[in-house]
Amino acid sequence: MELSELSSQQEASLFRSGLKEWQEGPQVLTYGAILICRKGMAMLNVNYKDWELYEGAVITLFPNDVVELKVDGNFEAEILKYNPSLLREASLQLEQTVYSSLRKDRCRQDTPVVTNIINGMFGLLKVYFDQSECTCISQLVLCQLKAFFIGFHEYLQRNLQYRPDEVKSYRVRELFNHFMMLLEKDYKISRDVNYYAAQMNISSKYLTNIVSQVTGHTPKTIIDQYVILQLKMHLKRTTQSIKEMAWEFHFADVSFFCRYFKKHTGLTPQQIRS
Repeated sequence: MELSELSSQQEASLFRSGLKEWQEGPQVLTYGAILICRKGMAMLNVNYKDWELYEGAVITLFPNDVVELKVDGNFEAEILKYNPSLLREASLQLEQTVYSSLRKDRCRQDTPVVTNIINGMFGLLKVYFDQSECTCISQLVLCQLKAFFIGFHEYLQRNLQYRPDEVKSYRVRELFNHFMMLLEKDYKISRDVNYYAAQMNISSKYLTNIVSQVTGHTPKTIIDQYVILQLKMHLKRTTQSIKEMAWEFHFADVSFFCRYFKKHTGLTPQQIRS
């Protein structure tokens, strides 16, 4: 199975993949996922932070995460991929601190407890996915997601694994995560660094310092990269006109939209779509 979007009728899927789509450059996820490495090794960059994956490693991913994968050898992962609607439903019944915590500390390697939890969870769900007549997949996945998020969060709280550099830079990473969450929410509204700094109640200079420490880039570069990824996805996956897209992304006019797009990609929107 490919990693393309879930259909409107499909709430979740469970499958194995080499994640080739993620190896073609940064991708913006339109779905949530829980992933366990089954063989090989890889480096998965999530929101500009690298996570090493090898057999048994588990990582949680959320809609609008920016991911890019570099594979070493014959890599394969097993993935539970689910519609954002399931995450929204689960979030109504769980504390927000659970999700914010998982976004900061989303991966575990060499942790038999977490690996065993996922093996049990995926094994149970596979029984139901294999029954074509099963009509309650979404409810079953929702129950398993809630159980996993609560259990994983509680495990993380008992088994903090901060490296010395992470302890030192915890506040930096926390602010950067806040910036990325705002960008995921407001990328259509503003591409201005001052806007995001104001939302965070910090100066644009301080935001620049934070983003530079984490990524080596300026906030403006990260904003533009994220907007371009979203625009490419819209161009490839929707039939929306260029004019409608320019309006939706708050560009002054179609001409400015096309100049912005070509400046950052070297191509016109029409060339991406053709």
